Amino acid sequence: MAVVSRCSRAATAATTANATTATTFAYLIRSLSPFSSSSSSTFDPQNDLNNRNKPAVLGTLKRESKGRNVQWVFLGCPGVGKGTYASRLSNLLGVPHISTGDLVRDELASSGPLSSQLKEIVTQGKLVSDEIIIDLLSKRLEAGEAKGESGFILDGFPRTVRQA
Repeated sequence: MAVVSRCSRAATAATTANATTATTFAYLIRSLSPFSSSSSSTFDPQNDLNNRNKPAVLGTLKRESKGRNVQWVFLGCPGVGKGTYASRLSNLLGVPHISTGDLVRDELASSGPLSSQLKEIVTQGKLVSDEIIIDLLSKRLEAGEAKGESGFILDGFPRTVRQA
């Protein structure tokens, strides 16, 4: 599973977060890395987090005076566990897990401005357009920022080069 961050390397998390969070990030990186064993008894979080040969970067914590601190994006093929990892990390960090599938389902259940258009698309079995997904996600992120959410974890976005 490829997992990327909007911000910078996971090593930033180890240097700016508290020790427990750094260890958790290190564990996640180790357990998801195809080149290491999660049962390995020798693991140095500082060295492994700073190792540039790691295959994927999971995420980061940014320390700013204001604004969002946690911004993660989970990418991968269907069924690889993006939602599971995003949900667990969301609980661990106390930030919302935002799934594009959930955003579409929520809009379908509401009487929002896009619901009739989405119902037609879903009924026809078509993929939801980039414009609609970006619009739903933008509204959700703006609402979260207005509520003072300290960050977010995206699941299922971006799916296309245009969305990225």
